[in-house]
Amino acid sequence: MTKIEREFKAIDRMGVEQEFELKSPTIAIENEGERHYRIAFSNSLKEAIFPREKLREIMREHGMWTEEDERALKIEVGKIAILQVELKTAQAEGDDDTCIARARDISAARSRMWELFLVQQSVYMNSAEGVAEMIKTEAIMAACTTLKATGKRYWNDYGEYVRERDLNERSNVYSHVVELQTKLLDSVREDLTNDYPEKQYLKDAQERMLDREIEEEVVKQLRDRANKAIAAEGKETPKKKKVVRKATKKRGKSVAAKTDQA
Repeated sequence: MTKIEREFKAIDRMGVEQEFELKSPTIAIENEGERHYRIAFSNSLKEAIFPREKLREIMREHGMWTEEDERALKIEVGKIAILQVELKTAQAEGDDDTCIARARDISAARSRMWELFLVQQSVYMNSAEGVAEMIKTEAIMAACTTLKATGKRYWNDYGEYVRERDLNERSNVYSHVVELQTKLLDSVREDLTNDYPEKQYLKDAQERMLDREIEEEVVKQLRDRANKAIAAEGKETPKKKKVVRKATKKRGKSVAAKTDQA
């Protein structure tokens, strides 16, 4: 695992440069994060932010995430599992050509799996659970940020962190700690991807899964799906109006008939 330096220098809320350290979370800090998650989840529901399951229904209604997408995601996951078995068999037989071919197939399937997964998760991030998870992550990160000289927490609580982040223009502790947190997460991800069985056979950079290409494809897919949903909504609107007008006329004739009979 790549070692990332957890210490950094930044300008504090008073405009003074100090040394900080981003420590690993303790059980107490993890529990603190969970408490913030529950609070944020409840507040999100109060603000009419849909929970994940409701958002899933809306996504399917508007074609943002369909049953076909769900099946395609499961197919790619299953394909990867099968190809990994074939790769292992080829390795046992010493068939390098087949190993390289299967490694490329796995890489392509994994790339497609991530595209589908990120399309799904990009929408779910706006759910009540997604908002709560983001706040939980921030709360844990804030609680782990300490002054190197004293070892004490820099922000006493999450509220103090938010106020400094949003209102204090002198301080840049927030930006530095987010940058460090991102590096730590990237390091973990890199170590995980290096453990993929196909990795050793994909020496050419062009054969590797390119994060930027996947990100661009996800953005494109989300834009296309959103445009289709908007277009479909526009086509449905006139039909609904016609139905309402017909129903109104029928109700008018019925009222008139009853009046004559009376």
